[in-house]
This record gives sequence, C-alpha cells and structure tokens, in this order.
Amino acid sequence: MDRIPCLVSIDSDLSEDKTLSHGSFEATSERIRFTWSTKEEEEGLPDMKFLLTYQVKEKALRLSRRGATESDMLFQLGEKTEGVIRTSHGDFDLELATQELSFFEDGTDTHTTIEGQTYLVKTGRLTYDLCFAGQEPMRNHMTFHVHIAENSDI
Repeated sequence: MDRIPCLVSIDSDLSEDKTLSHGSFEATSERIRFTWSTKEEEEGLPDMKFLLTYQVKEKALRLSRRGATESDMLFQLGEKTEGVIRTSHGDFDLELATQELSFFEDGTDTHTTIEGQTYLVKTGRLTYDLCFAGQEPMRNHMTFHVHIAENSDI
C-alpha cells in the first residue's frame, strides 16, 4: 500500500476552520487511512498531527490527534463508544454515539482545480453525538475531503 500525497479539508459544525492541509493517503479494500498536519491556534506550539483510519468491513473509524491537545476517538456506526481528550488542564472522558459513517462511497467522487492542478476529491461523512460527563450531547456533522492529484495512481 503506497502513501500518496494529498490535501485534506474538513467541514465541521464544531469548527469554522476550512484550511487545506498537506497530508498523505493510502487505501486498500479493507482500510482507508490518511494523515495531515495543521497549525496550532496558539503561537509557538508545534503543529497538530492527525491520523484517521476507517475499517471498511467493520464501518469503524478511529481518529487521533497529537499536539498540545491530544485525543483518541473511535466511531462505530450505530454504537456508543468512548474517547478521551487530553489537555494541559486534565483529561476529559467522552462518549460518542455515531449516527452516520460513510467513506468514499461509489459515485460521490468530484473533481476540483487548485492552483492549476486538478484533483480527484474523495469524501467521507461522519455524524455523531459528543457527550462529556454530566453534560447534554452535542451533535456534530463532519465532512472529510481528501484531494488527490489527478496524476496520482490510486
């Protein structure tokens, strides 16, 4: 499985940042994986690094973040799972209830041109309820866009 350079962008109800980030992408019939880095919001901190792994057969997604704040979350369609967010202020356990989970479904690919380069855009969707202990759940919709240069062999 070869890693292919890509650009990643995410639309999320919980974040307004729609930056294109450089990353890498790899896929087999069993697993989709991509990584990317973004700048920390606070000046002087190292970049945030993300790893997303989607297990196709199990319809399970693991999303990890490393940086000043760290998190590990597992999403499984129709299931409640647990996750954790680690910050300088302490660890926060959370519960995740996954409502929608689909990655790179047939017929959903699009194309776009960025700075003269044409990209195949593959899309993943995730809808879940995020609940911190003792609080009401927050619904989040996320759309992951993986931009792969047209001259890449996928």
